Amino acid sequence: MSSAIKPRSTKKLSQIIVEQLIEKIQSGEFKVGEKIPTELELIETFEVSRSVIREAITELRSLGFVETRHGIGTFVKEQTIEQNFLLSNASLETINDIVSLLELRMSLESEAVFLASERRKQIHIDKMKAALEDFEHHISSDANDGTVKADYDFHIAIAEASENQYFVDFLKYLGEKIIPRARLKSIEQSPENREEYLKAVHHDHVNIYNAIVDQDGLLARQMMRAHLSKSIKKFKQ
Repeated sequence: MSSAIKPRSTKKLSQIIVEQLIEKIQSGEFKVGEKIPTELELIETFEVSRSVIREAITELRSLGFVETRHGIGTFVKEQTIEQNFLLSNASLETINDIVSLLELRMSLESEAVFLASERRKQIHIDKMKAALEDFEHHISSDANDGTVKADYDFHIAIAEASENQYFVDFLKYLGEKIIPRARLKSIEQSPENREEYLKAVHHDHVNIYNAIVDQDGLLARQMMRAHLSKSIKKFKQ
């Protein structure tokens, strides 16, 4: 029997498919170690395009439910008890989702940057500076992918400078989805708006960097909170 679904967007289609496949895995319909239906079979079942199915499988892999063995197929993985906190791409679709993640980052990174100011070494300063230079280099570029990676690298470098591996591990678990414009493009409706916004982000990063270099933890914390607060206000507009 067909499981065709007709929601409004490709993103929503893949999310619904992910949820249905997870339900089949958790119910035991798809057992651990078993191969799930092929791409063509899933396309026929859900009556969607190949790109939607591939997006759903990619999401299932990122969540740890399946693994793909090249040339063989995709198989259900054994779930661990520790896998009880999952932040999927599909769960970051709305403005409220983005704002909630920014609030989480604010509490986490405000402390990380304070510790980084106390513990940073030259290798950490060099990494932050390299990320700043990379970001600045991509500001006037037509594509924003470069600034997203540079932005992410800057925040990871701060976490590393805290010398608390849990900050690093958690931010790396979240991945580039911690950068709001990696998920939503509304702030970049024109090249002029995009460049103005990115210059403001870069200015904030430089202020944070300078406070860390000066080992002024209180100022660094204040700068980080101000930086993330601006993003929250922008997305709440």
